[in-house]
Amino acid sequence: MIGSPVWGQLSVSFPFDGAVFQRSISNTATVTIAGSYSGAVERVEARLTAVAGGTSIGWADIDYQPKNGMYTGNLRGVTGGWYTLEVRSILFNNVISTVSLSRVGVGEVFIIAGQSNVQGIENRGNKASSDAQGRIKYIDWLLPCPDGVCQNVDPPFPLISTLNSTGQGIHIAPNGNTSWAWGELGDALLSRFNVPVLFFNAAAGGSSVGNWSRSADGLPSGHPLFGFLYGGNPDFPYQYLRKALNYYACLFGVRAVLWHQGESDSIKNRNENPNDNTSAAEYRDSLQYVIRRSRSHSNKALLPWVVGRGSYWYDPAGGPGTDAEVISGQNLTISPADKIFEGPNTDNIQVPRVDGVHLENVPGGAQGISEFAAGWNTYLTNTFFATANPYAATAPPSLTLGCSGNTYSITAPAGYSYFWVNGNNDITTHFSTNQTIYPGAGTYRVYLKDAFGNTVVTQSVTVPSLNPVPPTLSASASPVVAGQSVMLYAQGCSGTVTWSTGQGGYSISQTLSQTTTYTATCGIGSCVSTQASIQVSACPANATLSADYVSDQTLTVKASNALIGTNAVRAGATITYDAKNSVTLQPGFLAEKNSTFTAVAGVGCTN
Repeated sequence: MIGSPVWGQLSVSFPFDGAVFQRSISNTATVTIAGSYSGAVERVEARLTAVAGGTSIGWADIDYQPKNGMYTGNLRGVTGGWYTLEVRSILFNNVISTVSLSRVGVGEVFIIAGQSNVQGIENRGNKASSDAQGRIKYIDWLLPCPDGVCQNVDPPFPLISTLNSTGQGIHIAPNGNTSWAWGELGDALLSRFNVPVLFFNAAAGGSSVGNWSRSADGLPSGHPLFGFLYGGNPDFPYQYLRKALNYYACLFGVRAVLWHQGESDSIKNRNENPNDNTSAAEYRDSLQYVIRRSRSHSNKALLPWVVGRGSYWYDPAGGPGTDAEVISGQNLTISPADKIFEGPNTDNIQVPRVDGVHLENVPGGAQGISEFAAGWNTYLTNTFFATANPYAATAPPSLTLGCSGNTYSITAPAGYSYFWVNGNNDITTHFSTNQTIYPGAGTYRVYLKDAFGNTVVTQSVTVPSLNPVPPTLSASASPVVAGQSVMLYAQGCSGTVTWSTGQGGYSISQTLSQTTTYTATCGIGSCVSTQASIQVSACPANATLSADYVSDQTLTVKASNALIGTNAVRAGATITYDAKNSVTLQPGFLAEKNSTFTAVAGVGCTN
């Protein structure tokens, strides 16, 4: 029935190629799949083929009745691994179109926070992931801070990259520099669990724990080394972490925040003003406050944190390179019952350090960054992965395409603020309350932001340039035997098909008693196409023909059983009698000279 041309084209607009979704403690995740199609589609199916790790999932329905050119659905119970995703559209049990994403993963998602020894520094000998399958991922974007004033902007549309380069200019969104220790840590976790890993880096060089706690409430604080307003903006450095939580952790899920900070507080404790020092209790209180704010701002009440211990900053004029108060404050913060776990103690790594504070992989010498990665791998124990309950990705809500008065509309779910874009454009201005837009022809998405600031990117919607076009109609047979059923099919309509019988759907069944003309329209919202029509002929089981056929009349008369002729075929007529079993010409039948008469037995209405 389908044949040519191909009536429907298919696309996947969620997830994104290379995306990694956070797995649960039971090593599974639900993967939401959404996109658009053209033409008629009765259902959409998807499958995942395991490439490295994981368990393949065969073709399964994800949207049994897609509407108006959009589909959305889920594959549940996807085990940790690396997959090829395929999606196909089905009409009349035939595959119309198939599309695929090269790689999609279920694994681990981490957010890094702290200061420069986790943010990363260029030209320090950092290594990258060596995984041949490219399963250690990040998004390359740096939040802008022109002239030292950090901008409180929303991150761009997510484009996934592979952390397999040590080159300069690599930024792990929203504020990381280089692959640092994270490519190596990713490889180590990969060797243990055989699942992909996605990193985000919200660290901020030179920041004190007080900078983090004060900026969590938008309160200004001075840079601990230089005195001026940290980041030139009272929302920083905490806003880096909030961006990562509200946007990236919402899209992909998250296992934990990996925290390593303390060097700046160590150097503060050596200045001449005792009121500026950070005691153990002050460090604990400040970090606990940051943790509480991160949980409330992201609506993740038990978001796991892993607190690394670090204070090393060697100052030839300032005495020892470590600070017991800072380390004690970090230890006091750790509370596994509150999902705050112990991270590595790094003060003994690469002592002394080349510049007095920062780790480095020295050619032919100490491999401080690599030791740092190994330390994190050691402390991210199997017990940690069994007890640090992660948060799953937020499934993007579906959109609705409508039409009224020849004008198309796209409507998003209620309860959000909205930023509509054409194609895959980025957020560039403020969100609005426009739940519905009335765009021209094109492809659109919307960023949805909830009351906490959590933001998801929806599927794409393609708006046609014209009103719905009428469907193309066909029948399973014509003619058919009176009293038997025939299937009627509508193709080419991505909206709702309505038949003259009052039925809806891409196919309907009809029982004919006589030759009948059927019509159908294609509708999106209240916009309806012109009618398409098809005539289906019906023929009897037996027929007795008594009416004369006159000059210039050309006709084939069929029956599924027998024809009996008692009529005349006049000169100039061309008549064929076609019956399955017999043609009987009774007395009174006449075929005049100069007429063409043919009798066929054995064909007829064989339906």
